[in-house]
Amino acid sequence: MKSQRIAVAGGNGKIGKHIVEGLLEIKQQHSLEIIVLSRTHAPEGISYAGSTAPIIAVDYQDENSIQRVLNEYQIDTIISTLSGDGIAAQESLLRAGLAVPTFRRFAPSEFAIDSEQVKGVKFYNQKLPILRSLQEVKAERGPGSFEYTRFNCGIFMNYLGFGNTKPDGHKAHGYLAHFPWIIDLSKRTADVPGDGEKMIVYTGAEDVGKFVAAATQLEVWEEHSDMAGEVMTFNQVIRVCEEVCGVKFDVKYNTREDIVARMSPDLDRRAEGIIQFYLAYIDGDCDVKRPINLNKLVDVKPMTVREYLQQWWA
Repeated sequence: MKSQRIAVAGGNGKIGKHIVEGLLEIKQQHSLEIIVLSRTHAPEGISYAGSTAPIIAVDYQDENSIQRVLNEYQIDTIISTLSGDGIAAQESLLRAGLAVPTFRRFAPSEFAIDSEQVKGVKFYNQKLPILRSLQEVKAERGPGSFEYTRFNCGIFMNYLGFGNTKPDGHKAHGYLAHFPWIIDLSKRTADVPGDGEKMIVYTGAEDVGKFVAAATQLEVWEEHSDMAGEVMTFNQVIRVCEEVCGVKFDVKYNTREDIVARMSPDLDRRAEGIIQFYLAYIDGDCDVKRPINLNKLVDVKPMTVREYLQQWWA
């Protein structure tokens, strides 16, 4: 059964806001009810494409607080985009939802590479408990009464926009943080784990929002909803960057030993996470291991890497 009354947790920023905008774009067409759950109330809500979603404050540590809101709006689907320290709150979200009669769908905060593939990365390890809980709930409730799916999109294409000098260049990032990932077009450099020949998924954040919105209107949710703007190797992406920018990049290829040598107890959490990701990529944990199914299930035409680069760097 399709989703009709949807709550987006953490939908007031980053990838969550892109998903809210994707839902608002189809809201009138499918007569959807959309709310945004946030730690703080914002009276203006989120407006996009002629529709608005209210932002409702909840205490993620208080299941009753969440349950009251979900029950009031008769929510049937929860999409979590909680990140950082908020990831643990997904358990409260799920338990609160299970106490609401209308609730039947849950999407945990994935929106990257499949967490179960990259268990050597602490950031992804935080996401594993909710996956186990979802598997247990689905087994207990039986087929048809509860569904969950993991929306995996690989690397956000928007990180390739870091440092562009277009007048509206900040829009290249969407609502995401501003930093380069592997490839820094502003410096014409790339810091590549391994030989750069393993396939990786790139998807624009705006397209992630469209994919997720379209997926809410599928009659059945598969446990994996893999999407892609494009599947390429890092070397292929670098070549396109060079073609669009018209200059050869300074590319450093790193062996596993090179990466391990960067480890230090003084690293901050982000730097540590980058090193862990590099090792996971070299070890094959980031490989594309399933067919990209969501591209075939919904009618979304995502932006390619070349199209993105031509928009922000040509």
